[in-house]
Amino acid sequence: MKIVERKNIDTVKWDSLVEKTKGAGFYSYSWYMDAVAENWCVLVNHDYSEGIALPYTTRLGVDKLYAPIFVSYVEFLGSQLNVKSYEEIIKIRFKNIYLSTKQKLFTNNSEEYVTQKIEAKSQRVLSSQAKRMLKKAEKNNYETIKGDQFNAILETVREELTDKYVGITKQSLNTLEILMKAAKSQGVLSCYELKQGGGIVCLENESQIFYLKGTVTEEVKKNGGMYLALNSAIETADSNNKVFDFGGSRISGVKKFNSNLGGEDISYYFLEENKAPLWHKVISKIYFLLKK
Repeated sequence: MKIVERKNIDTVKWDSLVEKTKGAGFYSYSWYMDAVAENWCVLVNHDYSEGIALPYTTRLGVDKLYAPIFVSYVEFLGSQLNVKSYEEIIKIRFKNIYLSTKQKLFTNNSEEYVTQKIEAKSQRVLSSQAKRMLKKAEKNNYETIKGDQFNAILETVREELTDKYVGITKQSLNTLEILMKAAKSQGVLSCYELKQGGGIVCLENESQIFYLKGTVTEEVKKNGGMYLALNSAIETADSNNKVFDFGGSRISGVKKFNSNLGGEDISYYFLEENKAPLWHKVISKIYFLLKK
């Protein structure tokens, strides 16, 4: 196993590994990482039959593993997982780690978080809240139109969410636009748009539909529009025997919303460990305090 920097990655072999790994999400694809990560490399074996993507930033000459915006976690790809050897190689290369992983890749001090998914052909149960909101949407004659045009939805996201939630800034939404364009060029973009205002953007392949981002106007939200948009995508996944992935969030309200639509908790793991030089820690802390 060795670490390969982005410029030297065989992206054809790497994306093929992502494609062949059962249950793998979209986060690890080269085009996805290129869109969202400041820098990234892979830890991979000689024939690209197993590996993991490692996004990182560089500050004052020190590299830090991190979770880019719109990436809930990175995941091990392939059929084998020698946790100890992976951890050793990663920690030799990176002294500063702030990363979530699908598998428990780091043996000590990892915190467990949950995201939500609906497995293919799952007998999901809607909550009374979800049923009530979907009836509201029906009463208001709301309907979703599926396509690959994301501009109107993205504009609604900009108008409704910018600087209202952690991480949703003008800069991050520019990144989201780049990601949506990349997904469209790959032929995996699916949009569920409401003509009354807003909708959701998903990524879709042969095995899954992944909720990327979206919102509706405040009035449409009150009348069940967001429930309708997500439910439409979930029903599409169900009718095509696909997994529906909610994308993950640590916000309790989002988790409850996902659960109302039948989402079931799936664990992933987070590690924060900073063994960077003392001088780097001091300067970083000063910078953070000044920035506040």
